[in-house]
Amino acid sequence: MFIETQRLVLRPLKQSDAGFLSGMMKDPDVYRYILKQEPWSEGKIDSLLQKQEELFAIQGYCLFGVEMKGSRALTGYCGVQPLEDFSESLHGEVGISWVFQKDYWGAGLATESASAFVDYAYFKTDLQDIKALIHPANRGSMRVASKLGFEFDDLVFRNGRLRIMYSLLKEKYSNELLAPAGCVVGHMHSGLI
Repeated sequence: MFIETQRLVLRPLKQSDAGFLSGMMKDPDVYRYILKQEPWSEGKIDSLLQKQEELFAIQGYCLFGVEMKGSRALTGYCGVQPLEDFSESLHGEVGISWVFQKDYWGAGLATESASAFVDYAYFKTDLQDIKALIHPANRGSMRVASKLGFEFDDLVFRNGRLRIMYSLLKEKYSNELLAPAGCVVGHMHSGLI
């Protein structure tokens, strides 16, 4: 299964992405806005990848690797997953995430991939509400959320860490906001990705 945009191919994360994630998540500029604000261990990466496989098999969504179309170079990840790990008060909610290698910042990949993923989530799954939990200093992600139509929902704290929660309800979702992505959802034979 894959999602294709003008420049990108999104596909579920897989075990072979562990090396890429390990390298990306050692960069302090990349992990500074992520929950624990620390580099990811190999154990965390293995656990995350296993969880993504399970989520996709059960729910039809997870974090997807984002590749450049021509080179198939992995640039980061984007997708949705349950938020109960962040806070028990968010049990049953899902949140969207986008994280990219620093070399790809400022190229519009977060907006392009997240808009395609929201389109997929609302037209190919039964999701009705997607949250975005954003670090208060992460202005770039706030701009992406705004472009996608997310609206302020609440402030959320966990272990003294503040996140601004935004929400995008399916009933308010407007495909016109996401038209520039040109999202195409398809299936590929295993081994071709």
